[in-house]
Amino acid sequence: MYQDEGPEGTGRPQRITGARMDDEKWDTHMKKILGKLQQIYNTIMLPVEEKFKYDTFRPSWFAETLVQTKPFVTFMGPFSAGKSTFINHLLQSNYLWTGPQPTTDKFTVVLHGDQAQQIGGRVLANQQDLPFRGLNSFGDQFLEHLDGYQINHDLLRSVTLVDTPGVLEAAGDIHSRRYDYIKVCRWFVDRSDLVFVLFDPTKLDAGIELKMLFKHALKGNESKIRIILNKADSIGTQELMRVYGSLFWNLSNMINATEPPRVFVGSFWDKPYRPNTNHALFTEEKSDLLYDLTEVVPLQSLDKRVTSVLRRAKQILVHALVCSLLKQRMPKFFGKEKAKREAIENISKVYQEVQLKYKFITVNDFGDDGEFHAFFEKVDLLELPRFERLEKEGHIAKLKKIIEKDLPELLQPIKSAAAVDPKDKKTTEDMQNKYYTTMANQMAGKEGHQGAIGEMKPSAWRQNVAGTDAGKEIAYNPQTANAGVAPGPAGAPAAAPAPAAAPAAA
Repeated sequence: MYQDEGPEGTGRPQRITGARMDDEKWDTHMKKILGKLQQIYNTIMLPVEEKFKYDTFRPSWFAETLVQTKPFVTFMGPFSAGKSTFINHLLQSNYLWTGPQPTTDKFTVVLHGDQAQQIGGRVLANQQDLPFRGLNSFGDQFLEHLDGYQINHDLLRSVTLVDTPGVLEAAGDIHSRRYDYIKVCRWFVDRSDLVFVLFDPTKLDAGIELKMLFKHALKGNESKIRIILNKADSIGTQELMRVYGSLFWNLSNMINATEPPRVFVGSFWDKPYRPNTNHALFTEEKSDLLYDLTEVVPLQSLDKRVTSVLRRAKQILVHALVCSLLKQRMPKFFGKEKAKREAIENISKVYQEVQLKYKFITVNDFGDDGEFHAFFEKVDLLELPRFERLEKEGHIAKLKKIIEKDLPELLQPIKSAAAVDPKDKKTTEDMQNKYYTTMANQMAGKEGHQGAIGEMKPSAWRQNVAGTDAGKEIAYNPQTANAGVAPGPAGAPAAAPAPAAAPAAA
């Protein structure tokens, strides 16, 4: 996907337009690609899923994700962490109930509509053109705890927001829920492009339900997770550093990932920051978060739909190969039960056989042996097709083709420049002169784009804040991020510089 450099000083990409048809609107283009994905899934993938009972192996509502045109952004976390308040802040009005005590006891889907209106859970879950029909499987008790809101706001033209009930701490409270909260969360996480998990600086303890949320609902979706340390202006800078460290320590015991998720530190509502808190850090963090929400997620959503189908196709192929090759080892007449038990116990040998036959399948594609053992407790291996039948009917060839050719062609193309001739002296000298100029400026003591550790030039996003009417009214200085001045006429004296920044978010 070709990306031009974004606003100066941000290092972020601009909106991508070159990959689309010039005269084709984005909505039309997206529906066209989703239509192709539905065709590929229904004609090539679904028949193999049904033959090998893949939905029993890994239950899901995958087909519904292919009618989802707008990316989901889901908000989770303990009660009173500011989830509903943050959504109201994004929508620039108070649509959702908020308060210091638990006020959200329902899953609330906020989507675009020409007029603001509330939609009942049963109505939402039975709309043919909306991707929520799978929620019916959680029963009437859950549907009573599902709501929808249609709101006329530009953000909702790009994304759909999902508010969730606060995570409970006491085991007794957890048992009071009349539906499986963790499974419902998993349903939404699987369909979300981004999941914000919010924390209050005064409530960092990890209760039973929060641990279950990370262990079961968020597991395998670590790349979608963004952590928000909200209400950061409610404590001083030194205390903020301690809280930040404690949050990371708690998360390290719950998230199994090589790299920790991005943590945003700030106060995510529209009330003025408290005095003597780090306005510069909070402004930068909020700018980064809004950029992810309004630019990155909508731009990447279509490619994520394609890659999710690509990943699903590979999982189906691996599942079908393992099951069919196990079945192939079964004797035709006597000793089937004994042979079946031995084959399942030694399933790793089949993994090796699959890898030898198909080089693009890696050891990580097989998952946990326990999944197959649990699957064969529900499904009789002897009822599944043999490998020779799978191959004869052309299923393997078709799946390989969509994995290697058809689905990759639906991804946004990457435009690469031609390699520069190293013998072209003019090009190499021009390139070298740019570095010589930087070196000369450094010797002359002129400021550059980089600074010392923890320092940077004010981004274009912070400068945009300074250019607003409110920024001018308080004489906001993007260089020092002096944002604590009481409203007054433009040109009023600036406040003292903000305190030193807390540690950079991971």
